[in-house]
Amino acid sequence: MSIASIRSRPAGAGKRWIVTKRSQQVDHLDPLTREALSFILRLKSGEATVGDAEQLIDWRGRSPAHEHAFRDAVKCWRAIGQALASGPARPVPRRRRASATKPRS
Repeated sequence: MSIASIRSRPAGAGKRWIVTKRSQQVDHLDPLTREALSFILRLKSGEATVGDAEQLIDWRGRSPAHEHAFRDAVKCWRAIGQALASGPARPVPRRRRASATKPRS
């Protein structure tokens, strides 16, 4: 098991940390949106074929839900691009906690 496949999260107040594998986490992404994102990734990879583009056109035409999922995936892709273009996130400065002990005189 690699470190990249593990995430620590607090179990709750006063409890110990629980380490979970990513495969155990709940995936909240809609399956159609996930499929649409895979089409976008393929088309943006630089290795897409005309057949890949035709498959996407057919996929989008299956139902209004497919078209809606594709539009959501495009919005997601654009948001990621904008976030990446804005540069690395700046770390938030940590504030020191007030000391529980009295200062020495």
